[in-house]
Amino acid sequence: MKYSVPLIGFLLLTVLTFAQDNRPVAEQFKEKLAGMLVQGDDGKVQETQQEFQKLCFQLGTPGQETKRKELVDLMLKTLDDPNAAGSHRWLIRQLGRLGDASTVVTLGKFLDSEDARIREEALWALADIPDAAAEKVLTEKQAKEKDAATIAALKQAIQYHATPNKVVVKSLDEILTILSGTDEKAWDTALPSLGWIKDPKIAAVPKYSERFEKLSPRAQVLLIDALSTVGDRTALPLAVNMTKSDDESKKLAGYRALGPLGDLTVLPLLVEKIREKDAFGNTVRDSLCRLHFDGADKMLIDAYDKATDNGVKNELLEVLRKRKGSVAIPVFEKALVSDDPGLRSRALWALESIGEASSIPALVDRFLRAEDTAVREAAERAIVGISSRYEDVDGRGQALCDEITKRHQDDQRLLLPLLGRIGGSAPKKFVLEQINVLPQRDAAVKALCAWPDASVADELYQFASSSDDPKSKDATRAYLRVITLRTDRSPKESRQLFEKGMQLAKSLDDKKFLLVRVETARSNEVFDFVVPYLDDADLVQEACRAVVDMANDNGFYMGNRKKIDPCLDKVIERSKDKNHVERAKRYQDRR
Repeated sequence: MKYSVPLIGFLLLTVLTFAQDNRPVAEQFKEKLAGMLVQGDDGKVQETQQEFQKLCFQLGTPGQETKRKELVDLMLKTLDDPNAAGSHRWLIRQLGRLGDASTVVTLGKFLDSEDARIREEALWALADIPDAAAEKVLTEKQAKEKDAATIAALKQAIQYHATPNKVVVKSLDEILTILSGTDEKAWDTALPSLGWIKDPKIAAVPKYSERFEKLSPRAQVLLIDALSTVGDRTALPLAVNMTKSDDESKKLAGYRALGPLGDLTVLPLLVEKIREKDAFGNTVRDSLCRLHFDGADKMLIDAYDKATDNGVKNELLEVLRKRKGSVAIPVFEKALVSDDPGLRSRALWALESIGEASSIPALVDRFLRAEDTAVREAAERAIVGISSRYEDVDGRGQALCDEITKRHQDDQRLLLPLLGRIGGSAPKKFVLEQINVLPQRDAAVKALCAWPDASVADELYQFASSSDDPKSKDATRAYLRVITLRTDRSPKESRQLFEKGMQLAKSLDDKKFLLVRVETARSNEVFDFVVPYLDDADLVQEACRAVVDMANDNGFYMGNRKKIDPCLDKVIERSKDKNHVERAKRYQDRR
């Protein structure tokens, strides 16, 4: 269902009061994208989605045009990457909220997505973009559409797109007057204007406290939310009073406002309620995360050190993790050796996202002393997560290499494979040196097989092509994996690598594995490589998939239609996958 106009307008027009992240936009986007693509951890994905939404809101405000353009370009590039499909719905939603006309063409393509949820996101994203080009795309789609439900949704979106902009209210005094009335439609007109009022201060409004108390509970909630979003700290006394209310909605709104508006006086009040359950407890913990006065992290650390209840400690660790302050890193490292398994788990999760190279020794200790597989995997993720945040020129993976050299041979064999998940020049040099040390050889080859890019392709090919090497089977599959990763190599080079890989493949499964991955290097040369396998009884199903995956690119398909259509005919005739058959038919119907 579409969000209400006032809510979206308000979010877009106001300035968030979270502590600003001054890192380059590309770095922030890379981090958020990785979090949104995490497998098997819905909580992590949802948290990262919300963090990314906050970034979009921040860059959607006046004065952020250059950074906003960079972010939009990164999002559009990611929408072209099928490997990032797990993030596409959320990216489309944020592009709609940002309202950039340059995104219309890309968003329009998703109106024909196979995923109904993606189609819906694209439809409403276009409805949010005020440019006439967005309405044109929706109208053209409506004219071609045959499904009644889709036509109705398009009509609704087009009508929404045509809704005129709301009138801007010019002062906080005027907003307070409007909220004192009973016309809630007028409230919806007034509140979105708050973000454009220069330095709004409720305390500067005559008799503000008395007038605020006379507002209805709902009006108070809406106004305190709005004031906290624009960072009006003169509203803090109002928020504190609301936390004492018997009205649950007012009480919840008061605690919600303590985060962005609070100072050191409210921290004890929030810590006292940190273990509350349900929506109230979530609000308290979120407000602790949002406190941004000088020394807030230090006070939270002091509260953690003084707490005697491990449940409170656990919640405070989670708050410190979400705040991402490097000042808390020693606290997390210390918690790694706690007797409480919950604290150890929280610490591992935190260090994965905010730890630094100096945290590697403590994490290696935790990895080697792990009580069970889950803990070891969490420690491994943290080590890899920290190491992967460094660029190659900054010594990516060097801290782990240094730590491995200090360990016993048995421990080195456990740690070496981790370097394969990190990559980089220093780990590659280190791993290749270890291959020549017989006790470490298998662990070093295992590291190469897990490498994140094709920089070790030659080394993997050497092991894979050696029939007497027991690791040749693993090396073959790893070689086929890395050569099909997306790179900037030429189409000719890609085809040569795929032909070489097919010759190397030791089993039918390996050949199938290669064929279903070649779409990552979509080009005429690679398409020509796939076509002969449509006539191979053993590989025809994988070839069918590769053909439809490449034909999915409308630009590629339209530019090579005479060559691709006969192959789609073969897919329709020979594929055993109904989805591939339907896709082939649908692509042929495109104009």
